[in-house]
Amino acid sequence: MSSTSSLQSTSANRNVDSAEIADLIAKHGSSSATAWLDFNQYLIWRPSETISQSSFPPVQGYIRKDPWVFAWGNPLVSDVAALEATARAFISWAESQNLRPVWCCVDETFQDVLASEGLNWSTVSCINEDVIDPAHVVEIVESDAQGVGSHVKDLKKNLRRAEKADVDIVEVKQADWSEEDKKQVEDGIADWKKNRHGIQLASTTMEPWVDADHRRYWLARKDNKVHILCAYSPSKSRVVGLLILAPVQDNYQIKNAVSFPDAPKGTSEALIYGAVKDLHNDEAAGDVYITFGITAADKVKPVNNFDGWRVKWLAGTYNKVAKGAGLLRRGDFRNKFETAHEPMYVCYPEDGLGLDGVNALLKVLKK
Repeated sequence: MSSTSSLQSTSANRNVDSAEIADLIAKHGSSSATAWLDFNQYLIWRPSETISQSSFPPVQGYIRKDPWVFAWGNPLVSDVAALEATARAFISWAESQNLRPVWCCVDETFQDVLASEGLNWSTVSCINEDVIDPAHVVEIVESDAQGVGSHVKDLKKNLRRAEKADVDIVEVKQADWSEEDKKQVEDGIADWKKNRHGIQLASTTMEPWVDADHRRYWLARKDNKVHILCAYSPSKSRVVGLLILAPVQDNYQIKNAVSFPDAPKGTSEALIYGAVKDLHNDEAAGDVYITFGITAADKVKPVNNFDGWRVKWLAGTYNKVAKGAGLLRRGDFRNKFETAHEPMYVCYPEDGLGLDGVNALLKVLKK
């Protein structure tokens, strides 16, 4: 599938059915794919010819920074057997546009496809998917056992701080949102953005109402004393934080967890634990896992099709970026919940990513 006419480029997202893409991400996607719904930053590619191994036309979200195109996460397919054909189709389209493709935040299965004979891409692991087991988190928080690690002690201490400050965590269903609550959320996010400092690297912006039909919302409210049949009185409290869960297949991603500048200490931990505990207690949800999404690993691990000098150069570049942007601090916070770190991968052709490619990626991720 190398001809341009056989492949559809949605360079301005003119042909994209956003509701269909959101539904496919919820059913077949990964945490990285949820970023594609930021249509101001991500473009959507789909092949116009049938890829027979998938029951629907595959989907790939990407960021374009000429001459680079950064595909973000695995392509959406109904069957992993469609991954190679989809990868070849996307690469052919990119090359027909004189673009240099790079795949970011892909799983082990897809990196094996890209590294296989015929494609021979270089693959490196410098990122992890941080996954929470709700049952385990509830167990460690509620247990009185001694000898827990410093991260768990810090989690419990901050949960007690939030409780003493009368921070209440409440899930808000779609039908229960009031205009006042929405305004407080939007004002809180605006204040939070103003108070951020230093270099910010993120795959999406903070837009709370994207794909609201699929997502679940928890609010942190301070001084919320009035409860009637699980409802609350907005006049008795103020919103001090927000957590959003996005569905990814049978599990959830913490899409956003934000405590506003006036929130008491421990609000972030209380928000996450509140949502984790609610899911754990929800019999209808069954056994689910929650992912924080992608975070930086503490080092670079070359996996396929690498030689020595490129490994050394890449490790030095990565360490400089990770330290400068404080990427490892995010992982320190997530470790409070004893997350499992599942390796994820960045993949690119043998002719290399190079310093120009790294700089282009950093530019599109800066917020």
